[in-house]
Order: sequence, then C-alpha cells, then structure tokens
Amino acid sequence: MGIALRSFEIPKKLVCDEETLTAEYGKFIAEPFERGYGVTIG
Repeated sequence: MGIALRSFEIPKKLVCDEETLTAEYGKFIAEPFERGYGVTIG
C-alpha cells in the first residue's frame, strides 16, 4: 500500500541574525514554513 505525499514547500527566506553571530554560533531564520512543520524543524 503506497502513501501519496504532496510536495514540501521550501521556505522562501533564509536570514542570518547578525546580532548573535560569532565564530562558534550563528542563528538562522527560515520562513515561512508549511503549517505544522515549525515545531518539527525547530
């Protein structure tokens, strides 16, 4: 039995938060996610 999945919508925007950027750490913001994927990814 197969499962039909629709295609995953890739976030249109990826931004690096310059305020938190260091040599060892970087915070990236990707948006918008499809409904329900924010908790899964984050």
